[in-house]
Amino acid sequence: MRVRLHRWGAGPPVIFLHGWTMTGAIWAPVAGRLGAASLAPDLPGHGGTTGHAPDMAGGVSLLRDLIQAEGLHDATLVGWSLGALIGWRYLAQGGTGIARMVSLDMSPRPLPAPGWDFAMRGQNADKAARGAARFRSDWPGAARAIAQGMFADPEGCAALTAIEAERLIRAQDPMAMAAFWDSLTAEDLRDAIPAITVPLLAIHGAQSRVYPPATGAWIARTAPEGQARVLAGCGHAPHLEDPDAVAAAIQNVLASA
Repeated sequence: MRVRLHRWGAGPPVIFLHGWTMTGAIWAPVAGRLGAASLAPDLPGHGGTTGHAPDMAGGVSLLRDLIQAEGLHDATLVGWSLGALIGWRYLAQGGTGIARMVSLDMSPRPLPAPGWDFAMRGQNADKAARGAARFRSDWPGAARAIAQGMFADPEGCAALTAIEAERLIRAQDPMAMAAFWDSLTAEDLRDAIPAITVPLLAIHGAQSRVYPPATGAWIARTAPEGQARVLAGCGHAPHLEDPDAVAAAIQNVLASA
């Protein structure tokens, strides 16, 4: 078992959890702007991490093991997309060591349900299953579509172009990515959000082509100490599209501790 861990800076501890198909290195633009001891593992099945199962349970287990191994207390957890889903589940299950959280452009239930307006755009259970089959059979073709959908501008942004994102995605193991996709799209944490008692800031991109920006307002209403912020000009990757704004928001969370 091996966990690839990326580190930056010194100061109060901040744990960064990346999105599906990425690695912990993706946090460099934000971590480099913080006065914090930033830790960003590659999630199970991603990058250089091995041993943990490539699914939600494996992600929660990795996070728990990391917090224990590093002896972390009063840490800030920042999760993007899949990383937010893992963080929410960890906290709702009574996970320790985390005193506050920031989520980036994620919904607690990725797929549609009756009366649920905050699902992944254009998705349903059948499409998600077909997507997993495509990941297994045509990962290079799928990688291009995934990369272009990450940003408000299909070409990407200054921190990461769509071509660079596609290269990162293609480097991942398609079998592990398909397995994690099946797990994350099956998740429903709507009832878990009220159980998260630490302060929770939900940041969403105003031009996200993955989740409705209003998802953040639902999280803010539902979490006991929830807040929401929508960043203009950003898509599904606000930490890459506007790292200054995201770093400032995290810094404000740290300052209010």
